[in-house]
Amino acid sequence: MVASLEQRTRVLQDINDIKRLQRAYGYYVDAAMWGQVADLFADNATVEFGLDGVYRGKSRVRQYFQALGGGKIGLAPGQVSEHFQVMPVIDVAPDGRTAKGTWRAVVLTGQLGRDAFWGEGPYENDYVKENGVWKIGALHWYQTLMVPYGGGWAKHKDANAGKYVSNLLPPDAPSTVAYKTWPKGFVPAFHFMGQPPGPSSPASPALTHGDDAQPMMSEALRERATALEHAVVLLEDQHQIENLQRIYGYYIDKDMWSQAADLFADDAELAVAGRGAYVGKAHVLAYLRAIGPDGPQEGRLFDNMQLQPIVHVDAQGKTGTGRWHLFAQFAESNKFHEWGTGVYENDYVKQAGVWKIQRLRLYPSMYTPYEEGWGKVTRSLSSFEPSLAPDRAASETRPGLPTAPFDDQNPDTGASMRARNPALASENASLEHRTASLRELEHRIGLLEDAAQIENLHAMYGYYLATFEWDALTDLFAPDGTIEIALRGVYVGKASVRRNLNLYGQQGLDDGVLHNHMQYQPVIDVAADRQTARMRSRAFSMMGEFGKAGLWMGGVYENEFVKIDGVWKIKKDHVMNTYFAPYDLGWKQLPSRPAPGISVANPPDLPPSLHFDLFPRPFLPPYHYDNPATGASTNAP
Repeated sequence: MVASLEQRTRVLQDINDIKRLQRAYGYYVDAAMWGQVADLFADNATVEFGLDGVYRGKSRVRQYFQALGGGKIGLAPGQVSEHFQVMPVIDVAPDGRTAKGTWRAVVLTGQLGRDAFWGEGPYENDYVKENGVWKIGALHWYQTLMVPYGGGWAKHKDANAGKYVSNLLPPDAPSTVAYKTWPKGFVPAFHFMGQPPGPSSPASPALTHGDDAQPMMSEALRERATALEHAVVLLEDQHQIENLQRIYGYYIDKDMWSQAADLFADDAELAVAGRGAYVGKAHVLAYLRAIGPDGPQEGRLFDNMQLQPIVHVDAQGKTGTGRWHLFAQFAESNKFHEWGTGVYENDYVKQAGVWKIQRLRLYPSMYTPYEEGWGKVTRSLSSFEPSLAPDRAASETRPGLPTAPFDDQNPDTGASMRARNPALASENASLEHRTASLRELEHRIGLLEDAAQIENLHAMYGYYLATFEWDALTDLFAPDGTIEIALRGVYVGKASVRRNLNLYGQQGLDDGVLHNHMQYQPVIDVAADRQTARMRSRAFSMMGEFGKAGLWMGGVYENEFVKIDGVWKIKKDHVMNTYFAPYDLGWKQLPSRPAPGISVANPPDLPPSLHFDLFPRPFLPPYHYDNPATGASTNAP
């Protein structure tokens, strides 16, 4: 049994390592650190970026990225380069030596005083483990679009047809897949198409009296069991830290300042580069309250998306670190609206068994007025930045590097990504109170597997929704599953779910149609019996028709899942929309309007289960969880 649990735990560690690897790639590309990017690739790797063709071998990969950066390392003053890596679907091969991963890139790029572009498209990557370290074996980015900011995808064809440097650096082979970029429609062959999100491991039997004791073991086996528990605890810690930071984002979205401040340790600090540091929980709360009144406010948009985490927990399970991307949408009706990006480098501490934020450090990349975009105007601080005096100056970015410093080592050589021995790094087994039985460990490993599979499932939903693969999307639902979007009502059962999807167009992606629907920032909680789960997630869409109009959609999912014959399915899909905003208008003067509502031609089985208001009206979506630091209810009475 120990060997089986070790193998399952290694798969979970592999998934985490691959996620860190790809997310590090995104951060290094952001900062034009091309040598660091190339070091993430295997010796015989390939890169296929857009329609530039295929470049083979690590030296050619290095040449390619250097050419992509114009032969220069680092960002130029005023250069914007954001390559968010979101929506992972990771599948590790049974031998644990290779893996496949699907990701979506959201790109903001440009040069102040010259240009600004939106970019978007999915990655379909292969990964390989070399000497115990995961590397990128084949990176393939399918460019959906790369369009100028002014007018966006409704008014512009793709700016470069997917070609970047191939005219200057000829590829080793032509592109493996021929396709047309925007406004043409194209659906890549996702590695998961036609497959469920992975079978769940068997549910552990209910614990009975006496099961909490370890069975008779040899000393060697007991040591392996001890190392196994250590590995499981660290995986649980990472999951809890990721939930913690994502919950922080949801709280500050809705100006829930007290709930957000309670996620900090008593001696914590919140620091904003260029502004200063606020020390102690009381001053953190004062800073947050200085941003605005408590609770959702009329005409106020304060979405702080928390993306692309690279989280590490120390060997003792007492402290942790996390790098995160901030992607922000701010507005105050009839006054301003702006985009914001930045990077967090955070510290976490476990106190009395509860993870809290010890140090939150935000390094803003840029804020820009919606009307102008980052090609015309960038600012270092948001319009919501309060005037409250800090306790001291905040750490700034490193000289010559206009981005947040990297606290973590490159995953290619970093200690956190080192090879693990069969005993799961027993040399670090220094946690206290290892008393779990093998049966309990099996149950806890199963909960972590369930969360990973649900994250895969939800991301697959997004890829199918974006490409109008309605039949495949419907297959992700339980037989009695429900879907409820935009106050259209509740559609019950798979046949009705499929019927609901016709509201958004017929199956199959047409040319000139953009329906990029993204889900990220998941807070996943699996029930103790491992048969049901709940999840809060962000919804963000770039939509519209070429030559007609572009549209933004934002919102929050509160979904439920059920396990059927060992496979997770969607039980309840419920989106509470925050806004529908025309691209040409944005949020500053967005008029009040209802969500689309019930279709007479394609009516629901039940009326909406919950009414909500769209921005600029205030609304607080219900939360399935309590505050993880205090246990206090998040929902208003």
